[in-house]
Amino acid sequence: MSVPFDGALRVDLEGQRARYECLRPDCPNRVEGPVCADDHVLDDDGELVRGGVGRVAQFIERVKNYHLTRYHGEITQ
Repeated sequence: MSVPFDGALRVDLEGQRARYECLRPDCPNRVEGPVCADDHVLDDDGELVRGGVGRVAQFIERVKNYHLTRYHGEITQ
């Protein structure tokens, strides 16, 4: 059975959380994320800081291409 979409990007209304779900039946890694603005990440100095909405925005911008390239061997624009 064919589906009309490759995946679903879910973002809350304030841009605080996002995740990508691949809808392909043969996908070895169905979910990327979630990424949350409150997640702590290492900064350039090795200190733990909040990722913030900028990290969520970066995830949204790159997640589909990353997933399709890594798990399905596709390069998209």
